[in-house]
Amino acid sequence: MKTLAINVNPLENRIALLENRRLAELIIEREEDRSIVGNIYRGRVDAVIPGIQAAFVDIGLEKNGFLYVSDIAGAEGTGDIVLEDGVPRAKSRKTRARQQAIETMFKKNQFVMVQVVKDRMGAKGPRLTNFITFPGRYLVLLPTVSTLGVSRKIESDKERDRLRKTLRELRPKGMGIISRTACEGRSREELKADLDFLLRAWNKVKESYERAKGTALLREDLGPILRTVRDLFSADFDRLVIDSESENNKVKEFLEQFSPHLVKRVRLYREKRPMFDKMGIEEEIEKALRRKVYLKSGGYIAIDHTEALIAIDVNTGKFTGKKQLEDTVLQTNLEAADEIARQLRLRDMGGIIVLDFIDMEYSQNRRALIKHFREALKNDRARITLSEVSELGMIEMTRKRVRHNLVKALSQPCPYCEGSGMVRSVTTVTFDCLRRLQSLFCATKEKHIILQAHPDVARRLRGEDRELLDVIAERFSREISIESVSDFHIHEVRLLRARTREEITGED
Repeated sequence: MKTLAINVNPLENRIALLENRRLAELIIEREEDRSIVGNIYRGRVDAVIPGIQAAFVDIGLEKNGFLYVSDIAGAEGTGDIVLEDGVPRAKSRKTRARQQAIETMFKKNQFVMVQVVKDRMGAKGPRLTNFITFPGRYLVLLPTVSTLGVSRKIESDKERDRLRKTLRELRPKGMGIISRTACEGRSREELKADLDFLLRAWNKVKESYERAKGTALLREDLGPILRTVRDLFSADFDRLVIDSESENNKVKEFLEQFSPHLVKRVRLYREKRPMFDKMGIEEEIEKALRRKVYLKSGGYIAIDHTEALIAIDVNTGKFTGKKQLEDTVLQTNLEAADEIARQLRLRDMGGIIVLDFIDMEYSQNRRALIKHFREALKNDRARITLSEVSELGMIEMTRKRVRHNLVKALSQPCPYCEGSGMVRSVTTVTFDCLRRLQSLFCATKEKHIILQAHPDVARRLRGEDRELLDVIAERFSREISIESVSDFHIHEVRLLRARTREEITGED
């Protein structure tokens, strides 16, 4: 059972994909940080960098886009093209190695048509490609390269052969077509109508490119709601629920044009209680921000992000099982594998991921685990590589992110612990205060000092460590007053002159 739930707000749209009533994916797009992926621009080459075989392209935004040599159509050897995560790529490494040097193709101030394939992240500008793609409901048109392909998710050999034959007949000369998964079972007439629509869109973009004088936006991709409906909503969904009447009408109009058989599955949510609250999605989102995820059996997985990789640890927790230890471990690992597969998609975790399952004694159990985990990952749209289970119960994998990591999208690093999850203890801060007082008394002649600190630190200085404070005061012949400040963080300490209550920041 699959459902798309769309929550529309003035400042953000949230799109939840539910499988068996559990949150599997979440797309969040905020007005202040709108995605430009899919947009097509007339860009100006600002710099060509031979050392990294890339160009920086001005597309009229704050940050220049980054265009790598393998993303340039017309480079020698790039005719053999496949789609990877919706982005055209040369099929083999040998093909990519034969590509022309970027300095022989581009020069400064040259204009070029480019498409955004990845939004800017931090200090990095958007990632660009010169392989222009026009995704439709059933087909993807590649007007700048000659290629033909069928979605790998269409498993029937007979259907793949039928589609390949039809696409050969329909493909415009010098262009490329790749079928999407939704193409399965569609008639020649439906595919041709989709292709004609995409060709009209391409002709409009070409005309806009020729008319433009400088950098310009040539085509803006669909908004997040219609883009998701186009890319995800298909016959294997039971329903699409949306809580905005205006967006509900837009979705239905879109489907009437491209997939009229799906219109009856669209529902408008009219209740007063917020839809995400009623469907349990808000609770699932809150859980997705936690480090620990608990399993039904009583075990749990712990997810830790490091600079180099993501580590996921499986623990039995309260689960002891009713049989032998090996059976308990296997059952926990299998349940954890299902939850890890879901969390990978939900949090959109990417890069190198190390999974530390509970060690199992028998090799057949390790084989059963990896087989089960591979099956659980089948619904993931991201590109994944997976190792076998080691004797220590470890699995190494890589996953290419589809969007922004959910935790990073919904949170920010703690300004106190800077993402470490740890702060200094009361004992450590107390001893630091004593050392700071001694250093200050050696550098200033101020007779009376006020020390302001967090209530727990102030309580410690007035109580069990009062004797140490008195020794310092007596040694330097000074007076020390302690003040607790309730809104101080645990590590915050301030030293003031008693006569003026000015903070002491340096030497007198």
